[in-house]
Amino acid sequence: MLYGLSIYRFADLVNRQAIGEVIALTFFPLVIVMMTRLKAGKHQYWYLLAVGMVAIGYSHMISVEMTGIFIVIYTLLNLKMLYKNGSFKYLIAAGGLSLGLLAQYFLAVGEQMATTTFQVSSQPLAFLSDRTLAFKEVVRNSLTNAVFHANTVNVGITILLGLGLACYLFWRSKNDRDLIAIALGLFIMVTPLMPWQLFDHTIINTIQFPWRFFAIITAIVSYLIAKDDLQLLNNKYYFYAIILMLGVGNVIYATNSIQNQSWRFRMNAQYNQPNPYYIGAGHEYLPAQTDYQKILKHKKQVIQYQPDKVKITNVRHTWGQYQFEFTTLKHQKAVVEVPFIYYKGYVANINHEKRLRPMQMNPQNGLTQITLKGKGKVTVFYQTTRLQKIGYLISVISFGGLMLIIYKEQYRHS
Repeated sequence: MLYGLSIYRFADLVNRQAIGEVIALTFFPLVIVMMTRLKAGKHQYWYLLAVGMVAIGYSHMISVEMTGIFIVIYTLLNLKMLYKNGSFKYLIAAGGLSLGLLAQYFLAVGEQMATTTFQVSSQPLAFLSDRTLAFKEVVRNSLTNAVFHANTVNVGITILLGLGLACYLFWRSKNDRDLIAIALGLFIMVTPLMPWQLFDHTIINTIQFPWRFFAIITAIVSYLIAKDDLQLLNNKYYFYAIILMLGVGNVIYATNSIQNQSWRFRMNAQYNQPNPYYIGAGHEYLPAQTDYQKILKHKKQVIQYQPDKVKITNVRHTWGQYQFEFTTLKHQKAVVEVPFIYYKGYVANINHEKRLRPMQMNPQNGLTQITLKGKGKVTVFYQTTRLQKIGYLISVISFGGLMLIIYKEQYRHS
């Protein structure tokens, strides 16, 4: 209840409508619990750590990056213990299994990033250093369950008080000091006290907003409160107080959301008629040269070429494919631009030859183009790259390995 009804998750679901992140939030507790089990030397079901990471990865890649940071910090804080109880090898195995299961994503995206400069690198939607929140404001907004905005995002009063209680627990008990330290550290990292400017131009900047760590903080604090080392929940008044804060807090939050952000409402008809040209708010994974507004102005998507160099006839455009016939004039080379946004994998089949020619990117506008000479028929389409096939194969093999591991574990404990 603490986690599912948390204000940060509520904001993600209702205000931000960040569906990928909301799904990823489902599996944060699984990762946290499995890390605590490994620390305690409980190796049974170790593969669930990989399952959690893979589920997060296929839901929201930024979240798997943040979870990875959590795992690295937790491992460093407990390195000696993990070695001592034999859990380190299981942690490495879970990491390798996670990478294998995510290979079809990592290799595909990695290949594109290595061959093309995207706007996520050249024109980032946000810099981490610009999106920090003042410590005083976070506390104040959390105490009031403030409605989500870029400057008011918070963890809510229940999690904030739980974090304060966890800090008290840090001095009272030796249990879970690592988790408490991580939660408090991440809370501080959301503020300008963290020198995020050092990471603005690194891969860490793909997190975009430091306050995304509120998700991990919420999961950790919810776990600590539910574990109840101080035995507070044995007192029914504490229990009812938490339920009351959750219920009233969410009602107030929902009411304020309706009153203050009515512009977010959409009719069913609007949802049933989505904009076919909408590809995300930040356009992060368009090639750096792509002018999105210019593409919108030329929705007919016509092939571009120089008529004095080549003659193009019988143009046919079907889903994901262009076909046309060409004749270059005076046997000179001619460049023909096909209105597909360039990604590695676009190829051209000329005169039904077995060997496909890779398309190139127009350095001016980020569209695909090809240099032709002579006469013939061209079919342009996207073909899965060799590296993408390798990634898919690795993931399939890894999935088979996971099934075998689960079978062996179940057989061993049956």
